[in-house]
Amino acid sequence: MIPFFLYLVVGAVTGFHVYILLMLAALGAPVDPLELVSLVGSLCLIIAAYLSLFKPHAAARLALLASLAIWCFYGPAIVRTVGWF
Repeated sequence: MIPFFLYLVVGAVTGFHVYILLMLAALGAPVDPLELVSLVGSLCLIIAAYLSLFKPHAAARLALLASLAIWCFYGPAIVRTVGWF
């Protein structure tokens, strides 16, 4: 039951954040293609939450792929913010 809540909360929070960033494009902000990848990853993480109730091993694999898709956006953003490169 813990993976269900973990996948659901993380998928919803990251999905909401990226959705808000994409809505700023209506005001003229540039759209990063990695935002779309991250949004799909968030949706896959929510699907993994539902799947974890019935097939935990398949849900874990899907959650791993979804987390990697989400980090394709958040990883470079964190590095750029911290200023390592």
